[in-house]
This record gives sequence, C-alpha cells and structure tokens, in this order.
Amino acid sequence: MRLLMWLALGVLVIFALRKKAQSAFQPTGRQQQGAAETDTGQADSVNSVTGNAETMVCCERCQLYIPASEAVLRNDKVFCCAAHADQP
Repeated sequence: MRLLMWLALGVLVIFALRKKAQSAFQPTGRQQQGAAETDTGQADSVNSVTGNAETMVCCERCQLYIPASEAVLRNDKVFCCAAHADQP
C-alpha cells in the first residue's frame, strides 16, 4: 500500500513538472494577442507585443534608423540631427 502511494505521488510530481515546463515555453496571452493583431494588420509592428517599443524612422542623409521621438523633421523629411537637416 505504501509503495502504491509513493508511486502515485511520483506520477503527480512528474505531471506537474511537465506542465510547468510546457507553460514556460509558451507565450503569454498578451503576446499571442499581439501576434494575432500583427498578422491581421490591425496592430502597428512591435508596439502591440512589447508595449514599450517605438516606431523607427530613417534619416534622409545618412540612412541611420532612429526613434521617431528623436527625429528632426524639416520639409516633410526625417533627419537624425539638426546638422543633417541644415545641410543643403
């Protein structure tokens, strides 16, 4: 009887560890939702998945990608700094 109890306890522990290991490799619900929105075109790039990513823009002069919040806009063109925006 004792052996049967220990065997059952061992099986339960193995199942619990396997379930925990499987859930560690699966994305969370928020990541799954963001990926689904990106696939359907309803969400904008990485923002929906990470929540803290920012849109990147390319400098017209040097082709460097920078965050949109740091970009300099002149005549509907995007530049990485004021020096590049001022160059003819």
